[in-house]
Amino acid sequence: MKNNLKSNWKQNILAIAVLIVLITTIIYFLKLLYEVFIGLPKEVGAPIIAAFATIVVSVITVTGGKYLEKKITVEKELREKKIPVYTDFMEFLFKILVNTREDEPLDEKEILKFMESFTKNLIIWGADDVILNWSKYRMHNQRNNTSANYLNGLLQLEKVLLAIRKDTGHKNKNLKEGDLLSLFINDIDKILKQGETASRK
Repeated sequence: MKNNLKSNWKQNILAIAVLIVLITTIIYFLKLLYEVFIGLPKEVGAPIIAAFATIVVSVITVTGGKYLEKKITVEKELREKKIPVYTDFMEFLFKILVNTREDEPLDEKEILKFMESFTKNLIIWGADDVILNWSKYRMHNQRNNTSANYLNGLLQLEKVLLAIRKDTGHKNKNLKEGDLLSLFINDIDKILKQGETASRK
């Protein structure tokens, strides 16, 4: 994943550098041509400058268009790969919730097996923000299981879900803390209020 990110970063920098060099060169030649043609009669210089300007605009349009097209294609391919990974995660999360409500918790080996598979796919296809929040969530679960840690764990899980939504194209601008959790935790408002009360003590 790091190699892919590094490669994409280098490609983007190279593309930007090429565009900057191209634009700088064009400006230089336009200035040079202006100085050359400024001394020519208007009826001679004007058509030449107009023709050259048309060529320059065409080159910029084609180059910029191909760059944007390639970027869009790469983003589309990445999204097609990562959405199944995120979908599997959501299905497994709700499977855990349903089984917990029915007092039939999943086998620990099954959970560990899924976590291992999900983490592997996340390293390959996940966005930086998703990986960062997933890492924080996993580290949090290794701490003591106190009531405060339980609430913080839920909030960190929500950050993972928000990062996943953002990576798949959602803005999340109207979502506040607890909104996603309320979709599968009925008493989340009560839990949040208890957490606020405990933090004031």
